[in-house]
Amino acid sequence: MSLTTITILLNNALSHIQIGEFDKADELLVKAEALDASNPDILRLLSVVAAMKFDYVRALELINRSISLAPDNALAHSNRGNILKELHRLEEALISLEAAIELAPEYAEAYNNKSNVLQDLHRYEEALQWYDKAISLMPDYAEAYSNKGNALELLHRHQEAMECFDIATAINPQYVDAYWHKALGQLSGGNYETGWQNYEARWFKSHASKLLYSNIPRLEALQNIAGKQILIWAEQGLGDTLQFCRYIKPLVDLDASVTFVVQKPLMKVLGSLRSCCTLVDSIDSELKHFDYQSPLLSLPLLFETNVETIPAGIPYLACDQDKKAQFESRVAKGRNLRVGVVWNGGFRVDHPELWAINKRRNIELEQITKLKDVPGVDFYSLQKGDPAESELITKKDELWPNIINCAQWLDDFSDTAALIENLDLIISVDTSTAHLAGALGKPVWILNRYDSCWRWLRGRSDSPWYPTAKIYQQPKPGDWDSVLEQVKIDLSALALQHLNQ
Repeated sequence: MSLTTITILLNNALSHIQIGEFDKADELLVKAEALDASNPDILRLLSVVAAMKFDYVRALELINRSISLAPDNALAHSNRGNILKELHRLEEALISLEAAIELAPEYAEAYNNKSNVLQDLHRYEEALQWYDKAISLMPDYAEAYSNKGNALELLHRHQEAMECFDIATAINPQYVDAYWHKALGQLSGGNYETGWQNYEARWFKSHASKLLYSNIPRLEALQNIAGKQILIWAEQGLGDTLQFCRYIKPLVDLDASVTFVVQKPLMKVLGSLRSCCTLVDSIDSELKHFDYQSPLLSLPLLFETNVETIPAGIPYLACDQDKKAQFESRVAKGRNLRVGVVWNGGFRVDHPELWAINKRRNIELEQITKLKDVPGVDFYSLQKGDPAESELITKKDELWPNIINCAQWLDDFSDTAALIENLDLIISVDTSTAHLAGALGKPVWILNRYDSCWRWLRGRSDSPWYPTAKIYQQPKPGDWDSVLEQVKIDLSALALQHLNQ
């Protein structure tokens, strides 16, 4: 009787896993485990659910228990490799995936998973070989084609990458992740016409954010919106809101009445938008009075934005003038160039799927201090948030004694904006402070990771989004040394020019 019950529980749990109902699946699997605590399949599925809920430490403990009970299960070894990949224990992940392949040489998914780990190790050419092996075993393997496209993008073989994405969507027109990857490649290459369309796949891809306010009709076109009540809502990070809030005024210029829902930390710094819209950090009242709603990053699609028509008039944000005056007394007077620095964008606790990207975009304190000896420069740290803020406090005297730590002055982004207005230049990794500087029309040098975000466009050192920005691109993965060497050269020249003015 218990075996029949366990089978039913497992089948039902699998159904819930397939539709993303992980809590329900977990509940059923826990019941099954109570009936048979030494069943490796139950433990493996519990591990899968834990991984899907981003609890990779628990997932690893469960999959290890499953493998100890069934060491010849190739699927379990492959699962373990995926979990170790998410924990960034990449060499161990390779060992698990090679074990899976040895146990099941025809198991195409294990080859695909191995290739994904090789990508994370920046071994892109090698990854291509194993993707091809996976595809040879399963010619209709849409996921392998899409992942191969990602590797080709990183090798700057963009046309071949797009061909792989096209094959993936031809095999499976419902495979949303391939449309998402296609969008990133198209936007990076400046193909905004189709890129914005495919960017809508973000609502349905793996680890998609929730599409809010779905009980209000979606804004699908800009015709006949005069006099309409429209709700626009911030959907991604703080930097995204700072970059794309530029679309609020053009929307209002069409005679729409706009309510803009933004993250609470941005309420003050976006205050200048109150002249054209209602700015709120939440909507608690009835929504019936809104005619339409749209997520913020869908506005470029609605406006049919291409690279030449980006609304790039700056500044499109303004700082608090009283705060600017207060900070003026705190910033050194003299002939030196005043430079604000941000080397760590932190990480969003609620988005573990972004942790690996965040790690790649950040620079270690020991590395960024290479700038400290540039003559004629007064440095100001605009770094907020741990671990970087605490690390600077601990190591400042040792590593960068001449930098002024401004963290205690900065309670919110309006403070940061006021300080930026008193500086000559901002040097920042790809984070919200860089967007804020660009929106204020201040010179900003962006230190950009090798696998650049699409918004900076490939192959460019300037930005059509921010006319005052200069982009320093890593020439190879993880190579901040050459980036910082070039920054030192350019900063030295700028400081000398400033002194001679």
